[in-house]
Amino acid sequence: MGRDPEYLAFMRRRLAQAPPPGRTIGDARRRHAADLAPLPRPGVAVVKDLTLDGPAGPLPARLYRPAAAGPVPGLVYFHGGGWALGDVEGYDPVVRALAAAAGDVAWVSVDYRRPPEDPFPAPLDDAVAAYEQVTARAAELGLDPARTGVAGDSAGGQLAAAAALRLRGRRGTGGPALQVLLYPAVDLRAVPPAAPDPDGLDFGPSGLDRILGLYLAGADPARPEVSPLLVPDPAGLPPAVVATAEYDPLRPQAEAYAARLRAAGVPVALITGTGLDHGFLGWGAYARRAAEAVAEIGAAVRAAL
Repeated sequence: MGRDPEYLAFMRRRLAQAPPPGRTIGDARRRHAADLAPLPRPGVAVVKDLTLDGPAGPLPARLYRPAAAGPVPGLVYFHGGGWALGDVEGYDPVVRALAAAAGDVAWVSVDYRRPPEDPFPAPLDDAVAAYEQVTARAAELGLDPARTGVAGDSAGGQLAAAAALRLRGRRGTGGPALQVLLYPAVDLRAVPPAAPDPDGLDFGPSGLDRILGLYLAGADPARPEVSPLLVPDPAGLPPAVVATAEYDPLRPQAEAYAARLRAAGVPVALITGTGLDHGFLGWGAYARRAAEAVAEIGAAVRAAL
């Protein structure tokens, strides 16, 4: 059917204005940061920078908290960017949009170590440590540790799913109450092929094969902590909110993971981003359809927590 006219016009402008890809990882990081910088930053009652203790040193983080009195539910958030790109500051507009949509839920966005400097398992080790730190400091942060989970988009969704897997079995002693996986990568065995675009949009080469190689650095992509879709038995994993985008090559694997979770008895809210593309979380101010999907995510998070 294709994208609706308003959203399609936005996507055409966005692609026309995209700078050419850079040659180095530094170029890619600067280009990614420049792409995120103009996004609107919705107001949040409390925004506070934190430092968490990581396995290899301090982890910068940022708390987004509603004005509600008393302990509130929370999510420890891992940004996207193909593991190698992005940081807390760059993803500030995205987390603000999610916080505004979710209402009385706090979000703690975390900087994890990135490849090529620190490949797998360093980002996952940091994600697990960040969750443990946030729940240990819940009283200080105004959070309810029994209603605190993990979340992430794209590569960060892979980290959130893998962290939930590593922390499985600890629900009664501090395991995640929820996993929020937003257009996640959950099968890293191969770069998924892009289908012909119904609107003729040209996204250019993805570069995912290179960036995936930087993250894995020789690790077996069939390991469940790398490809959570391949976990032998998903039973006992926390409830999930999974959001996809219709024209995202990652959609089939994310929907397959949601189906596997459901088949194992794990409650799942699946939000199908009809008419949308990978990366839509920050685009709500530019297109109604993206705003609707972010609102659906926020409502599902509120209901789950």
